[in-house]
Formats: sequence, structure tokens, C-alpha cells
Amino acid sequence: MSGLARFVKKRIYALCIAALASVVLAVPGNASAVDKFEDAIITGSGAEIRLRPSEDSPVVYKFGKSATIGVFSEESGWYRIIYGNYRGYVKKENVFLSSTDSLVGNALKDGTAVRDGASEYAAETASLNAGDGVTIRGVSGDCYEVEFQQDGRDCAGYVLMSDIKTENGKTAVTMLKKGMEGVEVKRMQQELRSRGFLTASATGYYGDSTESALKAFQKAAKLQEDGVASEETLELLYGDNDIKQTKANMAGIEGSVELSDWETIRYVFKGWREGEETEALVTDVDTGISYKVVRFGGWEHADCEPLTAEDTAKMKKAAGGSWTWSRRAIWVTVGGHTYAASQHSMPHMDDVVSGNNFEGHFCIHFNGSKVHKTGEECPRHQAMVRKAYRAGQ
Repeated sequence: MSGLARFVKKRIYALCIAALASVVLAVPGNASAVDKFEDAIITGSGAEIRLRPSEDSPVVYKFGKSATIGVFSEESGWYRIIYGNYRGYVKKENVFLSSTDSLVGNALKDGTAVRDGASEYAAETASLNAGDGVTIRGVSGDCYEVEFQQDGRDCAGYVLMSDIKTENGKTAVTMLKKGMEGVEVKRMQQELRSRGFLTASATGYYGDSTESALKAFQKAAKLQEDGVASEETLELLYGDNDIKQTKANMAGIEGSVELSDWETIRYVFKGWREGEETEALVTDVDTGISYKVVRFGGWEHADCEPLTAEDTAKMKKAAGGSWTWSRRAIWVTVGGHTYAASQHSMPHMDDVVSGNNFEGHFCIHFNGSKVHKTGEECPRHQAMVRKAYRAGQ
């Protein structure tokens, strides 16, 4: 290609880029102009700059976090903006415009610095703890201009945008959310652990396991299950009430686990001696695996079989993948009650149920059950019965 041809090609390319820019930056006739050029904030990650004000328009840029942008005008639910070298349109719902919108936020960690100027090097005038609420009045550089209350006083200052989790709203309230870290988060985790909703350690960081635990508490407390520790949620969490979750509840068992005697249970969990064969749901305490069984006999304890081949496979998995005489703590749900019990998984002797891939039966012991051969209680079974009971409280 000759030098002249290259020059013409570059010139045409430059003119095309200029023409495209003029189209993107032109204020449409039906657009309402925001007063000149106004700083605004992209609230959170995932917002996109598009070439035109439409979901079908090509994406020019995708924000990975909050950012400061310039707003030129508004058109049909979109702002026409500039961000560095990028120009285009962003949906209004992703933008905070201080002249028209309300934005609140919460500190992400203990010791969040409030400064007297919009710089991380400005003098620190106050500090916030994780969850403390602020009202955002504007943006300056990498900082939010905020107002908040502390020790009964109205305070104001600047906080780094990276230290605040924002949301649309008019009233700043203290709340704990995913991503926060501090002593109040740790206190909440400790209470969730004591109530049985959290099994992980109390680290002070609000992550996925803490959010799931709080949602479980909110469900039990009949609150909105949003995983946000609002004032209402925390009041119930720290309050004098019996909202808790046992290991049995976590396995899907409703109500409490009972430590009832075999002589009572045998007439609920019946076999042929009591007039009928009865089905029950067994849940392994250690693994949470559940399977159906049927009791057909036994007089000192329950002689049972898995109901189907699928139940046999689940029971074998709960036993560690092989049949064994080792005792395991279980919960037996039958007749609207759940009882603490113990079983081994070794198939032996009478085989009543066909097609379940289990050649024989296994034994389930309850409180006070005895071994058929000796007429004595089995200490290992009784220890597992007590373990099952404790795990259900």
C-alpha cells in the first residue's frame, strides 16, 4: 500500500471515530438536561455503559466496583455519561445523583476513618464501626461526603468510597451485612452459634456461612429472609426467646427429639407382634442422610429392613460404604414424633422385604431396648441413643 493510500485510510478512520463520538455525545431532542456537568456515583459492581439507551445496545464498559462518573443528561430511564475515555448510557437505577437521589450506606469494618477533607491523608475526626449507618450527601474524588450520628451528636465528614457499602434509601440505619468485619459481626456470630444456626467459627468476618445462618434464624423468627442483620433481626437475636435450631432441625426434622422408652415406642413403631408392620424415616445423626425403613418384628428392640433398594443404598452410604456392626446414632421419625435411637447396618438372619437389595435385617435400639439373645441392654447402643438425644436438643 502506498504512503498516500495509508494516509487516506487513517484520515477516513479518524473521521469515522469523530462522527461516532458526536452521535453518542449529542443530546437527543426528547432528553431532559441535567444542570451542566454533574458528578455522580455508580453504586456497586455490574453496571454497564451502553452505546445507546437500550438493553439491546452494545456494552461499552462494565464497572467492577463503585466509581465516580459525569452525567450530562437523562433520557427514558438512562443517564448519558462520561467515565474517563468512555462515553455512553447507564441505567438510572445504577447511578446516585446527589441533586435528585437519596443514598445511604454502612461502614464495612471497625475503625473506618472519617476525615475533614476528601483525601485519605486528611485529618481523621471520627471513626465508624462495622455496620454504622451514614447518609451520603455527595462525592468528591474517591470519597463520599457523609452525615451520621455518633454519641447523640450530628457529625459529618469524608469517608473513602471503598469503606462504605451503599444502597438506595432515605434513612441511615445501623445494620450488619455480608462483607463487613468487626466486633459486632463476631458478637452476632457467637449468638448464632449458641442458638445452633452457625456451625463455623466466629471470626468477625461476615461471609457466606454467616449469611446462610442468619437467613435460617430469620426464617425461624418469621422475618424477611434477606441475610441482613437489621435492628429488628438483631433485637430478636439478642432477645430473651427460644428461637434456636438443633442439629436435627438442620437435617430437616421438625420439632424436638424425644428420649422415650422402648416399651412406649414399640406401640408407635409397630411390628407384626403389635398388629402391623410400620414404616419410619431414619436420619443418620453424623451425616444427615435419611432413608425409609419398615419394622416387621422384634420384641426387645426393632427388627427392620430398608424399604427399597434406594433406601438400602442411602443407609450403606451413611454407614461409610460398607455393612458393619458398628453402632450409629440415628433419629427415627414415626407417628408424628422423632425418637433418639441407635442402629448397626449389618444384614443378618430373617429377610422379609423383597427387592430391596438387603439380604437379612438390621436392629434399631431405643432407650431401654435389650439384646434378644441376652435380655440385657447393649451399652454401645445406649451410648448412641444418648448421643442422638443430645444432638437433637
